[in-house]
Parts: sequence; structure tokens; C-alpha cells
Amino acid sequence: MFRGITLVSWSHRDGQAGLKPGALWSGLVWALTSTAFICAALLLWVFMTAHQVYHFSSIIMAGICLGTLLGGGVSGRTAGNLGWLHGLLVGFIFFLVVTLLLVVWNTGLPAALPAWLAHGLVVVALSTLGGIIGVNIPAARPKSPVTRVRRNRFGG
Repeated sequence: MFRGITLVSWSHRDGQAGLKPGALWSGLVWALTSTAFICAALLLWVFMTAHQVYHFSSIIMAGICLGTLLGGGVSGRTAGNLGWLHGLLVGFIFFLVVTLLLVVWNTGLPAALPAWLAHGLVVVALSTLGGIIGVNIPAARPKSPVTRVRRNRFGG
């Protein structure tokens, strides 16, 4: 059933193991920008319509979950190995950033702290799943090194 899916690779192709900060950074940027894009689309919707009450909490949570799934996937794809760890860290850092924004915006911790922590676990789990998916998509695997033939542009 799980043939061909890599969760942990014990042999390192390039002799290098560990976290790749560039992969973490790219995953975090993707998670934040995709979530910000969804929030901007909702803000545009508010400006374009003339309703008095909007209930966007579930849509915003879905946007956060989608953002972390994408961020974990990009992080795992960029890293090429240890996708679950890269995804987990992207989800955790993303959750800390969103929590920090809420603390600053609301001047304190959210009122329903246990529910917020449960959402944090979901966010970290989705980002970890995204990291696993990102490592296992075919484009994430490094191809065999191809020697390129240099073209002489001046005909010599």
C-alpha cells in the first residue's frame, strides 16, 4: 500500500544530512503568502459586497490550514530529504508567527486558548503531511547529474 513513499531516508545521496535553512525559509514564505492571499481575497469580498455581518472564521482557518500544507510541501520539496522534519518546523514557526500576530492584534492571548492550541496541532500535522508529500512528489527527487555540453557561441 505504501510502496514508493519515503518517510525517512537513512542513506544520504550527497553525503549531507540535517536541516536546510533555505528549505525552511521557502516553506515559511509560501505558507505566509498563501494565507495572506486568502485573507486579502476575503477583504476584497467585504469591500465589494454590502453586507453588515460576515462570518469568515471557518474560511480563515481553512486558509491557514491550506497555507501550512502548501508551506510544508514546498519545504519538503526544496529539502529533498527529511520532509517530515522540515514540514513540522515550518508548521510550528508558522503557528508561532500567527499566534504572535494575534497577541499583538488582540493585546493578549486568545480567549479560547485550548481550542487555539488544538488548531495549532492541526496546523503542525498538516504541515508535516505537506513535507512528506513534498519529498515524495517526483519533481522533488534530484535527477542524475547531466553533463552539459558547452556551446561555442562564436562558431569556433
